[in-house]
Amino acid sequence: MKKALVKVLTILANGNPGAITFLMEVLASDTITGSTIIAKIDKTNIKGTDLYVMWSDLCNKEMNKVKTLCEQCPDDILIDACSRQDYSGRELVKEYLN
Repeated sequence: MKKALVKVLTILANGNPGAITFLMEVLASDTITGSTIIAKIDKTNIKGTDLYVMWSDLCNKEMNKVKTLCEQCPDDILIDACSRQDYSGRELVKEYLN
């Protein structure tokens, strides 16, 4: 992997190993899914633990759900939901995952 990419992933993950794993999954996903997710991350500035919460807690580590959430959920609601580490964010986004 190129040094620049490693640096970007490190910044986005903010030291969270789960976020790094998620970002590696994004890179391994198909182009449309990866592009959709990266665009939303860039737009909302979601980083670190909040990325892991989005992937794991809100979407059960299912990339298709993350893609749907990134396409359907308003930015402010997604930012709020990702910042909640007590699973209460699921309630905020459930209507955008159906």
